Amino acid sequence: MLVWRLTPIDTTDPNWAASSYRGLVIVRARDEDSAREAAQQTFGVKTRFPPGAGDVAPPWKRPQLVSAEAIDDPRYPAEGPGEVLFPV
Repeated sequence: MLVWRLTPIDTTDPNWAASSYRGLVIVRARDEDSAREAAQQTFGVKTRFPPGAGDVAPPWKRPQLVSAEAIDDPRYPAEGPGEVLFPV
């Protein structure tokens, strides 16, 4: 597994209404897509955007809203199941 740092870029975007958290996330996952999915599963919330408000997409899965990079940080072991490591 790899350890991923997901960093929000633009938390003013309306799509962030679909997340309960808008800060740095550390995830252990096999690839970037899996890391983004884990963050979305952990922090995603249902929204009630009015009809015709445009497309609403989960923010953690959008590269223009969240950057993702594999990191090597001894605080976060790469061994173990895929999961959000920070925040806990």
